[in-house]
Amino acid sequence: SLTEVNLDRLLTESSIPVLVNFQAPWSPVMDAALDRLAKAFAGYLRVVQVNTAAHPELAARFKIRVVPTLLIFESGVPVEFSVGIIPEHYLFEMVRKALGGGTETLEAGERHSSNRWLRKSGRRFSLDRRLRCPGS
Repeated sequence: SLTEVNLDRLLTESSIPVLVNFQAPWSPVMDAALDRLAKAFAGYLRVVQVNTAAHPELAARFKIRVVPTLLIFESGVPVEFSVGIIPEHYLFEMVRKALGGGTETLEAGERHSSNRWLRKSGRRFSLDRRLRCPGS
């Protein structure tokens, strides 16, 4: 079972980025899309799930207020996120972006007409700031 200690170890010791799906039994399910994502990026991205109902301490620690919430970590640091259900093609774009793949680079807070989840490549962000507009 995934615990706070196991998750910390996984996030800091993984040689590849880790996508964490924070979900709850009552939340909308993205399992099929995440399974396809895990297969498509096998060897480049690890996908794990955290049940926020069973592990409320993890939800509190990462300030998860809405499920599902997806966070992509690299070397233990969050580099991308998404809150709520997103279409599968946005999910794949978000992962490509986090892995340094070819999507358009946007400044923090700027929105792309087809993808409001893109963030500037390589930009680190604080979980405390993720829901606020830049400059606020």
